[in-house]
Amino acid sequence: MASDNSSDEQESMGVQIANQIIDLANTRLESGATVEEIASGLRHAAANFSAFEFFSTDKTPKDPNTTVDDFCNFFEHYLDVHKPKEQPVHGLNNLIEQVKKDF
Repeated sequence: MASDNSSDEQESMGVQIANQIIDLANTRLESGATVEEIASGLRHAAANFSAFEFFSTDKTPKDPNTTVDDFCNFFEHYLDVHKPKEQPVHGLNNLIEQVKKDF
């Protein structure tokens, strides 16, 4: 009988797989594919494999919205991670630069 993995072990495996997929995406980026092409391929693959998982597992409840919610939560998290850092307010920044020049 196979032992069940703990939630942490499953998440760790999921993160390891995600990192391998990101490595592949970075390799494709370096070889000239656009970020849009790569992202489209990743979304396609994620949807395809998630649908396969949905019909291949005995886990309950079977609700595709759970998978969609998981994706949305990950997407919102990574939007925050990759969001460009805010620049200083231009008016104040310009005033500081002008004062520096004057002295």
